[in-house]
Amino acid sequence: MNEIKLLNDTLELIGDDGTAKAYEYLLSNLGQIDNRSSQVYNFLYCLAATSGKQGEALDWMEEAIMEKGLWYRPEVYEDEDLDSIREDNRFKEYTSLSLARYLEASKTVETEFTWRELKENTLIVVLHGNQQNNVISKSHWSEIERPGTQVEYLQSHEIDSYQLYRWEDDGDGPSQLKNALHTIDISQYASIILAGFSAGCNTILRALKSGLVECDKIILQSPWIPMIENEMDDLIDVLLNKEIEILMVCGQNDEVSLSQCLEFDKKAKETGLNCKTILIDGLGHEYPDNFKEIVSEFL
Repeated sequence: MNEIKLLNDTLELIGDDGTAKAYEYLLSNLGQIDNRSSQVYNFLYCLAATSGKQGEALDWMEEAIMEKGLWYRPEVYEDEDLDSIREDNRFKEYTSLSLARYLEASKTVETEFTWRELKENTLIVVLHGNQQNNVISKSHWSEIERPGTQVEYLQSHEIDSYQLYRWEDDGDGPSQLKNALHTIDISQYASIILAGFSAGCNTILRALKSGLVECDKIILQSPWIPMIENEMDDLIDVLLNKEIEILMVCGQNDEVSLSQCLEFDKKAKETGLNCKTILIDGLGHEYPDNFKEIVSEFL
């Protein structure tokens, strides 16, 4: 089990009777992941705090921040799940240290683009989701590498927590993508494909709608695309005019993205946009097991 699936499965167990079941499930399955990221620790101390285990919540924070050297953007600690420990001196100590590390990291963080040279005829540029990074993207997208296809990765400079990054809905992600592609002579490639997971998809569509980038195809996996709420018609016009081919994949159990996917798919069908939508039974906000086969067929 990978981290994304573990955390998604944990979220599904949060019910009307509280978070205790979800917390116990996460605890019992920690051994199935190799490393505990800052996001895993965030789940642990939030779930513990809302399950009446304030001492354990503070212990998880201590392990994350004091022992592992992790940190988080300040907004993380505004979560109401932490209200039961907010006035504790340990909480104040840990969040103060976390903030200092965050501010220090903010001074030096830069967009990271893995492209170095031309290797194949088709270039795929992958954007991670929120609370992810290039390493996480590569663990999924490297499986689709094949002769003729070069896969590269773009990591945002918008920091979320230790070694994890995000694409804000109204952030400068489109400019980051434009600047990365401008380091390449894209005329060297027969085809350019932009691909993303979750919030990375929104950044791609924002960049295309604004005319900042060009591509031939788009792959949207579990797309978080709030831009369609107010910019759908303009976006569809751009995609139609540029004759961009789209693959959109989403889980039927994806509470984050499914409604937006269905809305986009409906508009695509109404306008004749070249969009292939695949909805997968039983899948949440994560990659499907047959991801490689789905993308390979599209390519």
